[in-house]
Amino acid sequence: MTHKDADADLVQQVALLNLIIMSQVTEDLAPYEVNATNYFYVMKVAENPGISKSDFNDLVHLNHSTITRAINQLTKKELIRQSVDPKDKRATNLYLTEKGMRLNRGIELYIKRLNAELMDRLAPDEVLVFNKIVKLRRSIETNRPHQTDDEN
Repeated sequence: MTHKDADADLVQQVALLNLIIMSQVTEDLAPYEVNATNYFYVMKVAENPGISKSDFNDLVHLNHSTITRAINQLTKKELIRQSVDPKDKRATNLYLTEKGMRLNRGIELYIKRLNAELMDRLAPDEVLVFNKIVKLRRSIETNRPHQTDDEN
């Protein structure tokens, strides 16, 4: 495929792929009380129990207000528990609740299966291209200043 192909608009194709996958993930994860934008938070808290909100912000690379909104929604659904750090009363630590841990098992299995299904659709040379796209994303992310709350 050359850069002049009609379907070679990388930005548009990535956006469409994102839309299709996000819609599918939101629909499929509905029984777990999460969607395509917040399942990731549950998985990250499960991997890092007791993580401070500040460290969590650094981990997920999104602006503070977006993260706070998502964490508050997941707290309201009783998937995440927020606790004042006993060593630093200014800090808040995040934990999964029993419900969150139970639902996270299904979320992790679903995401693992979906990733495997999507990767199985790629030929070996396409996997190499995918890996280059991942490197491109990391490069763009590294060279882009972090978003501020004013950019929403």
